[in-house]
Amino acid sequence: MEGFRKKVDAIVEAADSFRVRAFFYGEEEVINAGKLTKEEFDRYLEYLLDDEFKRRIVLKIICEEGEATIGQIADKTGFSRIEVLKHVNLLEYEGNVKRRGSNGNAVFTASEGKTRSAYEKIKFIVDAGLCTGCGSCVSACPVSAIRFADEKPMIDEETCIGCGICNVHCPRTFLPASLLGEIVKGEPVDLEVEPLSYFRKAYTAQSAKEKIRMVCQDGGVVTALLAYLFDQNIIDCAIGVRRASEDWRPEVTLVTNIDELLETAGTKYTIAPSISALNTVKEKGLRRVAIVGVPCQIHAVRKAEIYSSELLRSLGEPVILIGIFCMENFSHKALREITENHLGVSLEDVIKFNIDKGKFFAYTKKGEEKAVPIKEIAKLARHACHYCPDLTNEFADISVGSIGSAAGWSTVLVRTQKGEKIFEEALKAGYITAEPLPEASMKTLQKLAKGKRERNLNALERRREERQYATLIL
Repeated sequence: MEGFRKKVDAIVEAADSFRVRAFFYGEEEVINAGKLTKEEFDRYLEYLLDDEFKRRIVLKIICEEGEATIGQIADKTGFSRIEVLKHVNLLEYEGNVKRRGSNGNAVFTASEGKTRSAYEKIKFIVDAGLCTGCGSCVSACPVSAIRFADEKPMIDEETCIGCGICNVHCPRTFLPASLLGEIVKGEPVDLEVEPLSYFRKAYTAQSAKEKIRMVCQDGGVVTALLAYLFDQNIIDCAIGVRRASEDWRPEVTLVTNIDELLETAGTKYTIAPSISALNTVKEKGLRRVAIVGVPCQIHAVRKAEIYSSELLRSLGEPVILIGIFCMENFSHKALREITENHLGVSLEDVIKFNIDKGKFFAYTKKGEEKAVPIKEIAKLARHACHYCPDLTNEFADISVGSIGSAAGWSTVLVRTQKGEKIFEEALKAGYITAEPLPEASMKTLQKLAKGKRERNLNALERRREERQYATLIL
């Protein structure tokens, strides 16, 4: 009888939770917005109710036991380890539990302090200067109340129903790094000793297709992989970014064929809300999508897979996540300042940018090569970039960058079983040429990745000490 009462109490509390009530009472607005059908609305509401119910069960066990490990909670609930981690992470973000220790040795206790206010709109992330501009909030909003303007999300307060779904999707409210690493690896990951997180194989590679190498950034591996997926009818579309104007303003685009794909080749080095294009995937009636993004964008999709899978399902089916290495990114204004004030050329005259060997390069229509040390322009990077601990896109299926490879080649870290299958098939089909990544290159990559992680985690800690909001890295 006691167990039955516990479940009944959890059901009542779940039904009365902020997210469930806000979404339930916003049904008319959600349906009228046209983003979700009535069937999709009902499925997501049921998903939220079940999710909140399980979290309440986990919290009750922690309260009753006084303290509990992941294994103990899993034994008492029958939930998987991953499911328990999912719930304790969100409980910790809410302020309902505290963690002692880390990784597999963590012990959780109920918090006696004040819990966080109910899921705030992500405006507080924007105001804190932590917004990455990934666009996940735009795709997550069930009433399309968020749009991207001036390189940041803007909320229409009259349309917003205050459901807080944007908060859960945002990679800067909280980042369940250990959980994401464990999902990629299939077992617990110790981020202190695995500077690149987990990977199965490491290569230096390039496209085997001449027409791709002619337009690519480095080795053209990302474009080659997507070309293979299109040719084999494995994907319906891919989310990319193309140069929309002579002044290098980026434009998020949904690629549906190889000709469109070639237009997106090359790195833009300025922000674009790529994940917002999931809305376009749904609007066009497409399903199977390849997502290419920098770390914060891949973080957002992985968070959605864990904390909002039913909503993600209504938008599309991510077939593969291809991650781009990223030390930092720039606003369009900063890109112009770098080009004109530090390199001495017009932004409109640049045909290609690159970062290599500690320098930022620009190549002009006249054949000029201009360069400036990264350390001289680091202060111009987006403020939010200084709080990201991920250089090599640790939670992608396949991660690609230039660090550690010769000119015209790309460094590739194959991380998941899905990524390994696609990469190996593209290799066999003649889309890619690859060799094992040299040990010296691996050491360089590990050193840089560890440096970024330590430097930016320390920056987050300083924010906390100064009583400023800081992303909770779990």
